[in-house]
Amino acid sequence: GGGWCNDAPSCAARAGTRRGSTRLMSKLEVFSGVLSNDPARNPDFYNWNRVKLRYCDGGSFAGDSEFRNGSSVIYMRGQRIWDAIIADLLTKGLAKAEKVLLSGCSAGGLATFFHCDNLGELLGGVATVKCMSDAGFFLDV
Repeated sequence: GGGWCNDAPSCAARAGTRRGSTRLMSKLEVFSGVLSNDPARNPDFYNWNRVKLRYCDGGSFAGDSEFRNGSSVIYMRGQRIWDAIIADLLTKGLAKAEKVLLSGCSAGGLATFFHCDNLGELLGGVATVKCMSDAGFFLDV
């Protein structure tokens, strides 16, 4: 999750915060809920490999554009970020997965809708891919 920016000014403002720059994010993320490794709290997935994609593009990993305003440029490259992360994970074992759960909340939940089918295609139809959007259904998108 992490919300969206809706126009060039809101994306420019976001770029200077932890929601818009990996340089400003916390260095450590805690896995909780469906990502927890505690079998009492997460009996179904506690022993699965887990990856948390750090969200900073402001468009649910779906954009591929830039906005120029004089001397400044705002890059909205969420789709490229998604593609690069998945390509990297495929080489690190994702390509051998038998079961995959893609999940996200809020803007990340919307990203789940956007990328679920593509992830299944990238895995060649061999893995069972399930997708769970948590609070990511926006009627206006």
